[in-house]
Amino acid sequence: MLLAGCNGNVRSGGPVVANVPLHYDMVLESYKNGQFLLDGALLSPEDLASHFRYLDERKKLPKTVLLKPSSESSVKDSQLRWFAGLQVTFGFTGYADLDGKLTLVNAQAHPDDKKK
Repeated sequence: MLLAGCNGNVRSGGPVVANVPLHYDMVLESYKNGQFLLDGALLSPEDLASHFRYLDERKKLPKTVLLKPSSESSVKDSQLRWFAGLQVTFGFTGYADLDGKLTLVNAQAHPDDKKK
């Protein structure tokens, strides 16, 4: 899947969010080597996508998801791109803590993907 705007604009991202949720349905943390932490479990990007598919099958997808740095690693561009892809695929509202600034992730599918 290609994502529109997933070049250098991904890191600059959307606007810094003024009205943020008090609670997120899911909180992901970045980890070393492009991995993620979810509720203490270490997941590869593929494992995380599998978890979202599982939640989708059970009609329990989160509506709001926060990606934040862990004590081990800041959010890397590759993790942000993966997170944006999950947002497009599963339709949640994504937020990312990028260098201490909470940013609304506004990912969109590449126009060529809509034709398939």
